[in-house]
Parts: sequence; C-alpha cells; structure tokens
Amino acid sequence: MRVITSFDDLEPVPWANGAGETTELVSLTESQNLTPSRLRWRLSIARLDRPAAFSPLPGLARTFLPIGAEVVLEIDGQVHRVAHAEPQRFRGDQIVSLLELGAPCFALNLMVESDDGAESEHVGLEMSTRNTGSDLFAVTLESGAGYPRFQVLELEESDVLPDHLDVAILR
Repeated sequence: MRVITSFDDLEPVPWANGAGETTELVSLTESQNLTPSRLRWRLSIARLDRPAAFSPLPGLARTFLPIGAEVVLEIDGQVHRVAHAEPQRFRGDQIVSLLELGAPCFALNLMVESDDGAESEHVGLEMSTRNTGSDLFAVTLESGAGYPRFQVLELEESDVLPDHLDVAILR
C-alpha cells in the first residue's frame, strides 16, 4: 500500500462556479500516470456548508459521495436524498444543485472523462464503499489508527485494509 496524496498536504481552491471550495487529490493529468490504460479521472474533496448549484462539467461522468451528513440533491429537476457515504452518480452536463444538508460536511467527488459512446480500449474508474479485492485505490473517509482523513492509497493485490477503516474504493 502506497500513499498517493493526503488532503492535509493540499490547499483548497474555489469551485469552477465560485460557490464553494474543493481540494483536488488527483488531477486529470496525474490520473494518466496512475492508470494509463483507463480514461482520465479527477478526485477531489468539496466542502459543503450551504445550498448551492454544482458547476457544470460536460464530458465527465460524476460520482458524488457525501461524508458526515445526509444531503439532498436536485438532478435535472428530480430530488434525491443521499445518505452519508452513499454514492450518487450523474453526468457532468446535468443541472445539479445541493438543496439541503443535515450539517456542514465534505463530499468526495470522482469525475471520469466520458468516452461519448465511442469504441475505446480504455475503461473508466468506479467508486463504491465495498472492497472487492480487485481494487486500485482507497480513500480514507475518517481518521483512524495511522490513517489520516482523506488520504489516497494505491493498493496492491496483496494489501488488506484494516476492518475498522472507513474507506471509499476506486476500481
């Protein structure tokens, strides 16, 4: 298991629409070096402290994972309650707004370039909260025994994550 990056070592930047802040853990460019046979992807942590519109990001498939509180999203006019650590997927060209949040919290965001339906040998990365054993990366969702919150870990096939560690899995 190798540490790729840690939230505590990075500075936040404004969202594309200026309505909040995000900390980029892995950029589209960095992802090419980490997973050259996959579509480019970006991983970031957003700070959620008030209702706001999401930045439109056409060409990206998005997975949103709230951490620490339930949130309510509106996606193209449909309301979705999203529990803590429950992935919600949507396209970057959809109109998305954060309507409610139980408390100020964070959200882990995975954004994968879409292949626009074209035939491609590259596949996208997916995020879940279940470990399958064929995982590429883990992101710690809370601090625990030697693992700071929001640390990105590159996994080897033989790596075993501690049972007590709350993580998001990227495969």
